Amino acid sequence: MMQRTKIVAEDSREAMARIMRDFGEDAVILSTRKVPGGIEIVAGHPQKGAAKFDIDDEEPTLTRLKKAQKKQQSDIIAERTTDVLKKPSASKSASQKFADILLESGRAEELLRPSGFQFRPAPAGKVAAQKVEEPQVEAKPVNEEKPVITAPLDDRRLEAIEQSVKEIRAMLGQEVMMSGLKSAGASPALISVFLAQSGALASIDPDRRFAKFLADRMLHKSPPKLTGGPRVVLTLGPSGSGKTTLLAQLAAKARIESPDERLTFVNADANRFGAAEQLRAYGKILDVPVIDVEHPSELAKLTTNSGQRLSLFIDMPSQPHENGVLLDILERHRDELPEMYSVGAIAANLSTDAVDRMLSRYPNLDALALTKLDEAPLPLSTFSLLSLRGPGVAFLASTSHLVKGLMEPDSDMLESVIHSSLVGSEAEQLN
Repeated sequence: MMQRTKIVAEDSREAMARIMRDFGEDAVILSTRKVPGGIEIVAGHPQKGAAKFDIDDEEPTLTRLKKAQKKQQSDIIAERTTDVLKKPSASKSASQKFADILLESGRAEELLRPSGFQFRPAPAGKVAAQKVEEPQVEAKPVNEEKPVITAPLDDRRLEAIEQSVKEIRAMLGQEVMMSGLKSAGASPALISVFLAQSGALASIDPDRRFAKFLADRMLHKSPPKLTGGPRVVLTLGPSGSGKTTLLAQLAAKARIESPDERLTFVNADANRFGAAEQLRAYGKILDVPVIDVEHPSELAKLTTNSGQRLSLFIDMPSQPHENGVLLDILERHRDELPEMYSVGAIAANLSTDAVDRMLSRYPNLDALALTKLDEAPLPLSTFSLLSLRGPGVAFLASTSHLVKGLMEPDSDMLESVIHSSLVGSEAEQLN
């Protein structure tokens, strides 16, 4: 009569040792399983005191059970080995041999333990069956250079790139605008007001919008009239600002608009080298006489006696002191003179600080003229300054040509001039 006994130990080796010690070689392993704290083995063994089979009479039951258990384990190993190796039926003998080796090594129980990993079958048609007798070696594919195919940019990607460029230019344009206003002396509050009024912050083309805003503020609302009777026209500006050429261009414009007007050049800048010669050359071209004034009293007499009969185009001195004396004389005799216009020459090569000093020195200017535009663009800070101060831009002198070089700009023309400076400022920051 067989009796069952349950043994729990830390591992199978310790459990088997206890079974052999307690029940001897006649014990039969009925089941094994993992339990918390180790392994559980159920063993069958004869009851104590029962008669044993004689080895010479008949094969003992324990031996037959061990053979049956060994055969069962061998079949299970062969079956699992065949599944893993994926061999055809002709290779079962090799699987059986591998199973026998596992049994003899004493690790059958460990290797037969179920695993959580599962092999996934290869997709059908991609793995070809190989012959066991004559394995074939596949030739390595030759690496052929394939042409690189660039995916065409769709409209959405192009729109996204264009939008990114616009945003970058908008941020850069806003930085340039704020920098120009700040250089012109605008306070942070005024800068915020200007940017908000211009609508540049919310525009997809902020530099064009800001240029339009500055042009509308800078454009002279009522430019000086050069014809229609006797006039006194003054050009003011530092040395090198092009005021003598500007004076000649204004006289040429008056001569073209009204050929019967009587014009006279007055050289009041007697101390500047070459000023008289330059004005005489222009007078000869335009058929306009030139009068030199060497003392302020001479200018007072000339304007009093001839001011009601002639249009005087006066080239004022570049030195601030001399200029101030002559301006005082003209102001004292203003009631005796016809209409008088003073035009300030803002050269493109002047710094913003120089323009600021000029506007402070001549606070009563009637109009401004942007000169020497063919030599260099005006900086944005200068445009910003002129939008904050000054009487307004009435003339643009793009070249020194007496007839074609002088223009009376409209808003669109002045906007283009400012916009070119804005784009140039952005390019300088990008570089």
